[in-house]
Amino acid sequence: MDVFEALSALTTKPGVTGNEVAVSEVVKGYYKAYTDDIFIDPMGNTYGRIGDHGPTLLVQAHMDEVGMMVTAVEDNGMLRIRSVAGVDPRVLPGSEVLVHGKKVLNAVVGAIPPHIQQPEDAKKSYSIDELVCDTGLDANEVKSLVRVGDNVTFALLPPMKLKNNIVAGKTFDDRACITVMLEAMDILKKMKLDCQVVFCATVQEECGGGGARASVWNAKPDLAIAMDVCHAPTPGTKQFDTVPIEKVAITCGANIHPKMFKLITEAADAQNIPWEYDVAVAHTGTDAWDTQVQLGGVPTGLISLPLRYMHTSVEVISLTTLKNCAKVIAGVAASLGADWEEKLCLDD
Repeated sequence: MDVFEALSALTTKPGVTGNEVAVSEVVKGYYKAYTDDIFIDPMGNTYGRIGDHGPTLLVQAHMDEVGMMVTAVEDNGMLRIRSVAGVDPRVLPGSEVLVHGKKVLNAVVGAIPPHIQQPEDAKKSYSIDELVCDTGLDANEVKSLVRVGDNVTFALLPPMKLKNNIVAGKTFDDRACITVMLEAMDILKKMKLDCQVVFCATVQEECGGGGARASVWNAKPDLAIAMDVCHAPTPGTKQFDTVPIEKVAITCGANIHPKMFKLITEAADAQNIPWEYDVAVAHTGTDAWDTQVQLGGVPTGLISLPLRYMHTSVEVISLTTLKNCAKVIAGVAASLGADWEEKLCLDD
């Protein structure tokens, strides 16, 4: 599979939390290359199953993205917006965006220029209350096309190739991990499995994980692996807050089943894949948290893809690491057999 092509297809569709239908259609289209067992639940989670016997491994990555929402139309036609699930207002001034109204409108996010700000204000970051979304239309035209509650997304531009197999773009959190799932399916199609793997593109992770909770009740897994992004080093970050961009991040600690951590790290080591500890001292803030406490408890692990500049339009990842994440997922699935319960037993 061409991972850059898949990543481009996924990131150039809108899917703000709660409105993931367009990206779900892309996911479903890719699933069809690997399985006929595809279904979508009432929340919008999108599933593809490989294998027909043995324990069920649920693999999750969320397909919703952070974005914005229209909250008002000013008398001059400018739109007021609010963040949906975590867009950083500091990166918005000067951004190209799309307003998803009755038709999609090109727009930009603007603010008062520093030349005419008060001197004390010029030293501060803009708050979202100070920003406007400008479509170029007058108020009457805007009101005929846009309603309060319509989503606004970063412009749906394809990823940009940088050097050393590094790419930059929007919505890699968490469409890059959806791409990991597709690459894992591509690997597993050549294998004979003694387990069933249910791949699930979840909804609403960015606003609380409701999709993950529903996915467990639908898939009824024996064990699960959630996937998300984590922070790669950038200037000013602390070493213990980040994982090198060239290494797969495997989480241990609170929120993670210790035997799932063991299974995942063994799969990485068996393939000589470089990995790093990602320590969770409490809530991981991912689908893993919501998955582990369903159905009386699901042994859950977490694999993360290091990423720079999270929740911006220029998130940065390594495609080499993306592929390695997929190899780890496939390695875990290939390791499951009749002794799977013993491997997860906590009595030692």
